[in-house]
Amino acid sequence: MNMHMKPKTLIVATVQVACQLGNRNSNLANAEQYILQAGQKGAKLVLLPEMMPGGYTLNESIWETAEPFDGPSTQWMRELSKRCAIYLGTSFLEADGEDFYNTFVLTGPEGEVVARVRKSPPASFEAYFFAGGSDCHWFDTPIGRIGVGICFENALYERYAELHQAGIDLYLRPFSGASFEAKFPVRQLDADVLNSALRDGTAETAKLMGIPVVMANKVGRLITTLPAGFPPQDIEFPGFSAIADSDGTLLGQLGPGAQGVVVGTIHLKPERKKAELVPRVFGRWTAKMPWWGFIWVLTQKMGERAYAKSALRKSKALAVTETPNPSLQRTASGSR
Repeated sequence: MNMHMKPKTLIVATVQVACQLGNRNSNLANAEQYILQAGQKGAKLVLLPEMMPGGYTLNESIWETAEPFDGPSTQWMRELSKRCAIYLGTSFLEADGEDFYNTFVLTGPEGEVVARVRKSPPASFEAYFFAGGSDCHWFDTPIGRIGVGICFENALYERYAELHQAGIDLYLRPFSGASFEAKFPVRQLDADVLNSALRDGTAETAKLMGIPVVMANKVGRLITTLPAGFPPQDIEFPGFSAIADSDGTLLGQLGPGAQGVVVGTIHLKPERKKAELVPRVFGRWTAKMPWWGFIWVLTQKMGERAYAKSALRKSKALAVTETPNPSLQRTASGSR
């Protein structure tokens, strides 16, 4: 497709799944059935949740899920994209040298890697376990200019401003977003506001920016310890994966607890794009944060310092980076 002949409509899909920590093969196989369903319904772009391949946790065991950029997850995505003639996106824990990154990858219908976007900054305790990237969060494709916000990034005004200034045509939002309960310091009012932002944010963002938005979130439960002596957490991923058109119309949404896929036809209409964003009134945030929101910033800074000093992190990342990739070796030997 000629880059200057962008489609006016596009069939897209969001996939909502539960993920098992460290069980990459099972997670990929589980997601694949829904991707195939989306392809059968005509989807040309499919979005998966954040950290889908290896799963998600907030302790050092997450390093065991890491892989190099050209590892099994990217290879799986490339093969599936080509087989189904689709664009396919998710993020995974990438090891590169002495560092880990939460890296979003989009593969294309020719089996190519279209884009790489590393999450920046990591959210709260995530900063203990991976670094922030410096990638641009938008890129051009034959179907239009695509922007990416990875979970927590979507709460940052700077991300909205970057993508709005770039004039993106489509906004992808992969999440590992948890629900909130009214337990100190979270008040019931706080929980209601934060949960409604996750549930309603897809349509609200589409209406705010005048572009289609696709959000994919996990379902399931995560019980995890936390670093630095903070109490363990029992986390529920509620889902609410959704597609909203460029006028803010919600085209479909999956409810709490359900794995599945939503497919919808979006309209790429430049005339709907908003010339200006809502004025910046919440500092660095896109919405008013609760009084205890400083904890997110504090734990992020603590995590960045601990990550920088961690010899274990460096050795774990190097072990992944320097391990030969069997799938690439097989490909190379088979091409001789």
